[in-house]
Amino acid sequence: MASGASFPVINMEKLETEERGAAMEIIRDACENWGFFEMLNHGISHELMDEVERVTKAHYANCREEKFKEFARRTLEAGEKGADVKDVDWESTFFVRHRPVPNLADLPDVDDHYRQVMKKFASEIENLSERVLDLLCENLGLEKGYLKKAFAGSNGPTFGTKVSSYPPCPRPDLVDGLRAHTDAGGIILLFQDDQVSGLQLLKDGEWVDVPPMRHAIVANIGDQLEVITNGRYKSVMHRVLTRPDGNRMSIASFYNPGADAVIFPAPALVAADAAYPRFVFEDYMNLYVRHKFEAKEPRFEAMMKPAAEEVVHAAPIATA
Repeated sequence: MASGASFPVINMEKLETEERGAAMEIIRDACENWGFFEMLNHGISHELMDEVERVTKAHYANCREEKFKEFARRTLEAGEKGADVKDVDWESTFFVRHRPVPNLADLPDVDDHYRQVMKKFASEIENLSERVLDLLCENLGLEKGYLKKAFAGSNGPTFGTKVSSYPPCPRPDLVDGLRAHTDAGGIILLFQDDQVSGLQLLKDGEWVDVPPMRHAIVANIGDQLEVITNGRYKSVMHRVLTRPDGNRMSIASFYNPGADAVIFPAPALVAADAAYPRFVFEDYMNLYVRHKFEAKEPRFEAMMKPAAEEVVHAAPIATA
């Protein structure tokens, strides 16, 4: 593992004990040096998580697996004939929007029970996201609620869930599960498979596994938090590897700024000059969707211009 350090794991119950200071220090170090941390005893019931996992895996098997097999056949056939399939992601995915306008009721092939379970889980994840944002505020010396307000825009945050399966791949050398990228948005909370690994982050030039842990929620820092913290917290490159065995479940929820939210470094965190630009989140997303699998720094540089060049307006989505 990079730097000989262990992946940061926080027992959230310790925040209510005399060990709060030590737990907050783990969160601070994770945000500054890892971009990721894993939470245990976070307040979302194990029973709800187990049901989310059960219905998600059943939905893939019943509604998505056959379609993916056709995609897999075409991809492998092309790759084995010499085509470059490195710009393809070996994943089966659908998106659930929660805010500002939900689409859960409109999704095809999703039954009422799955909708009810996902709605309950999304509510819990939204609450946990806002709790985590306030913990970050505390560590940064910002007033409680600062980050939530920074994300609000005129109509509240953008909040959505990417539900993914990463099925077995007989040729992991040909294609990745998900290509390396940083996440565009704010704070991302992930409920991942506890049996099948594959998620990795880049730390100190080395790829480090994000360890599967039963009933854990993984948090990671998005580009917008890097901007607001003036670079104190960093979004980091991460990827999903393909595996020859195991179907990895991933349920990633993105608590992002509203489309018209104006993002800029918090004045309290700027000693002299701000190291990051001021911009409207929708403009950043319009740039991101065309440059997702590239380094983040040119995106930040592009937003420093009076108007980001080549921005084509489209509704921001929780795809980071």
